[in-house]
Amino acid sequence: MKNKLYKPIILSLMALSLVGCDSNEVAVADKDESSEIVEEVQEEMDTENKPAEDDIDKSKLKDTEEDKDDKKEEAEKEVLEVSKEEEKKDDKQVAEKTSPEKETSEEDKAHEKDGKYVSSMIAELKGEPSDYITATAYEYKFEDNKFVVSGSFDYFENPEDYENVEEIGNEKDHKFVVNDDTVLQAVGGMADPKIFNKEDFLKYLNECKDTGLALIIFVENGVATSVSISS
Repeated sequence: MKNKLYKPIILSLMALSLVGCDSNEVAVADKDESSEIVEEVQEEMDTENKPAEDDIDKSKLKDTEEDKDDKKEEAEKEVLEVSKEEEKKDDKQVAEKTSPEKETSEEDKAHEKDGKYVSSMIAELKGEPSDYITATAYEYKFEDNKFVVSGSFDYFENPEDYENVEEIGNEKDHKFVVNDDTVLQAVGGMADPKIFNKEDFLKYLNECKDTGLALIIFVENGVATSVSISS
């Protein structure tokens, strides 16, 4: 700081000495010497200023490098997050492929609650109620180990309790599990039940489809023990 203050004073004194000299040779010599001093002073000032500029440039360069590092770090984080999401998706797909078979869909699910299921065989109503009749059936078939009925049902958990009834809505496929022990029959009055095989039972169902006779299905342990056409 002191050097910077002295240097202008020195320059001023040198200039005055040049004016006061009578000899041209002395003036020339002093001028040359003054020029050298001015050049030296200028070089020193440039040298002093240069580090400051370098510091500024280095500071800017440092900031730029830090910004690059930050951006690089952010990019790496984004890539890592994307990778994790992809891994989750892959794990989910693998789990779905390797997991046990899914539970039976609603379409394939059979009525397995123990009790009595009752419907009136009136095909023209297409499963809709009419007057005092709350449940009607209109189509029948066997699929593998299931008896399939189109229409609606009244369900009695306790077959002897007619007060507590649950209405099961009109659907295309009401399914009931059957096996070799399931009895397919026609019953009425004092006569003995008439037993059918599946093929003959379907024929008889179609013959009775608009008679208003009752279709009664008893289920125990999830399996239909009997399917009856009752007069």
